[in-house]
Amino acid sequence: MLVSDHIAGGVPAQELFSCQQAVKHRPKSGQARLELARASLAVDDPAEAVEQCAKALELQPNLRDAAWLLASLVQRYEVNENIKLSAGGLRAALQFVDVDRQALCKAAIASLKHISPLLNAVAVGQAEDWDTVAQSSLRGKGRKLLQDRLFRTALSHGINTDVEVEFLLTALRRALLAEPERLRDRPVYEFACALIQQCANNGYVFHTTAAEREQVDALKIDPAALFEGQGDSAGDLMLAGLYKPLSTIIDPTLARRGYDRIAPRALRLVIANAITIEQKESEIAMSLPQLTAVTDEISQRVADQYRSAPYPRWLSLQAPEPGTARQVLGNYFSDAEITCLDTPFEVLIAGAGTCQQALHSAITYGKQARVLAIDLSAPSLVYGARMAQQLGVENIRFATADILGLGGISEMFDVIECAGVLHHMSDPFAAWQILVDKLKPSGLLQIGLYSEVSRQTIAALSNDPDWPGSNASNEALRTFRHRLMQRTPSEPGYELTTSMDFFSTNDFRDLALHVQEQRCNLPDIRDFLVSNGLEFRGFILPPSVRQMYCDMFPGDSMPGSLDHWWQFEQRNPRTFDGMYMFWCRWEANSR
Repeated sequence: MLVSDHIAGGVPAQELFSCQQAVKHRPKSGQARLELARASLAVDDPAEAVEQCAKALELQPNLRDAAWLLASLVQRYEVNENIKLSAGGLRAALQFVDVDRQALCKAAIASLKHISPLLNAVAVGQAEDWDTVAQSSLRGKGRKLLQDRLFRTALSHGINTDVEVEFLLTALRRALLAEPERLRDRPVYEFACALIQQCANNGYVFHTTAAEREQVDALKIDPAALFEGQGDSAGDLMLAGLYKPLSTIIDPTLARRGYDRIAPRALRLVIANAITIEQKESEIAMSLPQLTAVTDEISQRVADQYRSAPYPRWLSLQAPEPGTARQVLGNYFSDAEITCLDTPFEVLIAGAGTCQQALHSAITYGKQARVLAIDLSAPSLVYGARMAQQLGVENIRFATADILGLGGISEMFDVIECAGVLHHMSDPFAAWQILVDKLKPSGLLQIGLYSEVSRQTIAALSNDPDWPGSNASNEALRTFRHRLMQRTPSEPGYELTTSMDFFSTNDFRDLALHVQEQRCNLPDIRDFLVSNGLEFRGFILPPSVRQMYCDMFPGDSMPGSLDHWWQFEQRNPRTFDGMYMFWCRWEANSR
């Protein structure tokens, strides 16, 4: 949903004044602050809107609308030193699973980098070395960083995407391993538990040295003793949990004994969360149906990757207002072209992965939609099904399937979404043809394909002397990634650090080490659309990009022509850095 959807249309300056007066008279009202945030945004003052949302949550931590608006704002705007965010408000926002915690995590860390103690820690790390600042952070006044509640909450609920902060966190992990006795101090062990959760969130993406691996292998881990209340066994287990999943360390059957005797409490919560997730996913996996077999050689290779590395790694969802599909699709289609929304209709999410997009779409389409999410990878779908339960999304079902096998099923669909999938197949356009054949007359189709122009940097990685190959182990992946981080911004490969996918193991593998990737260009897409009776209805792009196109081609109306968009991309090669994402429609009389 767009931010503007939460704002009364055309709020005038006098309403801003009214909201300011309301806050003046009711300074402790979270709702008044939220209304002021909306009014500030309506007069193009997003910085004030961000500050007021955070303040509203500080005053009223359960104000979900303020958390949603705050997340949507920090998705779009960078937090700089001039924006003063309430730490308490950000902590409150991070408690909601149906708002974008990742955007909030990024905003929280950006905000903390502008003030002490994180500001000082980063400065010392840059000027001296990261191990020095990490060691000092474990003792005395240096522990203020570890005690920062917003820092710990952000690490627990999101994935850090700041290179300098990652250097610091990696050094802190090494320091804890070198000085395990520090884990007896409450500020240190509470931070260590937040760091355990951060490492789980990012799939243990941090670089490890050979010495660290030897030390971890030598740890004396006794989970049974921990469940029996023997606190002395907690230290080594915490250290191990910083380097590998708790589910590989702890026998889940120990949970039958209950968690109440585990100490410290911070570790108890982390362990209970990890085991509960493992148990839920195991239950879901037992009943996940198979819609088609996976027999194609390339499909099998891709399936193997995503079974071991489900993608994407996501922890929350910026949930839209239920049933707003008509508003969204109205940007691309006429009312007469979306009448399928008036009655129960069928939606296919082809190649759903871990189902972040699928769940967002299921909520957007509303209860009348019957959504089917398919993927090659059962673990990916299981992840999505668990998140569907957590978010309360009920109009979606899950099944393993290969797009290449969909010709063998009887179901037809009013809407098909297939984003970021076809370019991982042996013949993207042949697979796309199969999807077209599964559309009902006048069906709607959303497609996402990698751009040959914007993926040149990724394509060039295979010639990088440090590139470990698409079948690299996780250890080799971490080493390669660490070397990219150590390069200067002007060196090839460093630009990958600007991608969110850079900061977790599975996502980095999808970004830079995929076993199968093909890229296409707009002329190829144009030709396929024409030959299959599909009407191009527009790219999913920010308004600013569409305006740039209109400035370049003032005679065109949206959605523009693919020939002109091709010219536009030549001049603006970063336009489709994610991928070509667009809607099209199949004409019923074209078959």
